[in-house]
Amino acid sequence: MKRNGRATALTLVLAVSAASAVAGQGPPASTEPPEPTLKERLKEPDQAGGLHFTEHFAVAFGGIKQGSGVALGPAYSTKFADGGFVQLKAVYSIKNFWVLQARYDTRKFWSDRAIVSSRLRWHAAPEVSLYDLGMNSPNARAQYSERKVEGSTQLMTKPVPHVRIGAGFGIERYATSGGDLPVREGPGALPEVPRLPGLGTHPWFAHLSGTAAYDTRLSPDYSRSGHVAEIGLHSFDDVRDGQDSFRRVDATLQQLVPTFDSRGVIDVSMRTWLTFAKDAGAVPFFLMPTLGGGDLLRAFPSYRFRDRDALLLKAEYRWAVHEMADVAGVYEGGKVGSAIENLSLQDMAHSFAIGIRVHSKTASLFRADLAHGREGFGFRVGFTAGGP
Repeated sequence: MKRNGRATALTLVLAVSAASAVAGQGPPASTEPPEPTLKERLKEPDQAGGLHFTEHFAVAFGGIKQGSGVALGPAYSTKFADGGFVQLKAVYSIKNFWVLQARYDTRKFWSDRAIVSSRLRWHAAPEVSLYDLGMNSPNARAQYSERKVEGSTQLMTKPVPHVRIGAGFGIERYATSGGDLPVREGPGALPEVPRLPGLGTHPWFAHLSGTAAYDTRLSPDYSRSGHVAEIGLHSFDDVRDGQDSFRRVDATLQQLVPTFDSRGVIDVSMRTWLTFAKDAGAVPFFLMPTLGGGDLLRAFPSYRFRDRDALLLKAEYRWAVHEMADVAGVYEGGKVGSAIENLSLQDMAHSFAIGIRVHSKTASLFRADLAHGREGFGFRVGFTAGGP
C-alpha cells in the first residue's frame, strides 16, 4: 500500500509540473500575419491608389481629369479570399470636378501572370480651359464643360519578366457644351470661342486599345532605376453619329540612371502621340493630345497646346533629402502639330522647373513645382497615389 501511495503521489507531482509548464508557455502562436498599422497602411496605397485608414475605408486622390486642381474623396475597397479586388470611390475637386467609379480586378491567373480589370466611371468637368489649336495659338482661353460616361475592361499580362502586354475595350460617351468666353479684360482676350472639331457634340465611341512594354523599373508610378520602352495603339469608332473613325499611337521611352548610391537619379524621357484620320475634322478636340499643366510642360497652364500630334522631351534630376521626399530640377521641351512632319525640334515650347516629390517606395503621393517658360511662371501642385 505504501509503495502504491508513493507512485500515486509521484504521478500527481508530474501532472502538476506538466500543467504548469504548459500554462507558462501561453497559447500557441497565431499563424496569421499581424494587422498592418495605420502608418503602414498610409505608406503604401492599394492597387487602385487608395490610402487606407482602416482595412476597407481609404482616401483617393486625383484621377478625374487634368486641370481639376486638388481632388480627393472617400473610397471603399476589399480584397477577396481568391485575390479579387473591388473599389468604389467618389472624388471631388476644388474646381467642382467630380468622378464616381466602381472598379473590379479579378484574381491573378495564368500562373499569376495575368489580371483583368473592369470599371464603370462617370466624371464631370464644369469649366475646362479651351485654347485654339497649334503652337502659335494666342495665350487666351475660352472654356467649355465636359461629361464622360465609360464602361471598360482591360486584360494585362506579364508573360516573361519585365514585359507587359495589354488589351482593352470600352464604350465611352462624351457630352461637351458649345463653349463660352470667361470674363476677362485686356488685349489678350479671345474675341470668340474657337470652333474646334467636336465642340458641342455628344458622341459614343467604341475604344479598342493594345499596349506592349519592356519595363525594368520597380514601379511605373515611382522608381529610382530602370528603363521602359512602351507603345500603345488606340482605335476610336463613333457608334452613334457615324463620324469618321481615327487611330492614335502613343509611345514612351524612359531611362533612369541612379547616382551616388541611388540617392540621386537622372530621369530622361521622350513621349509622343500620333493621330491618324481621313481629314482634319475627324478627330474631336477633346481626344487630341495636349501639353501644359501637371507633368506635361508644367510652365504652361493645362491644355495650353493642343493638336493631332504631340512630342514631349524631359530631363529631370532628383535628389533624396528624406526616405520619402526628393527635390528635383526639371527641363521639358514640347511641341504639337497637325501632322507628324511638324514635330521638329525647332520652335518648341520650353519649361524649366524646381520642385519637391513626396512618395512611398513604389508610388508618387505629392508633387509641387515652380516652373518658368516663355509666357511666365507657373506653380503646379498634384496629389496622387497611383492607380486609375
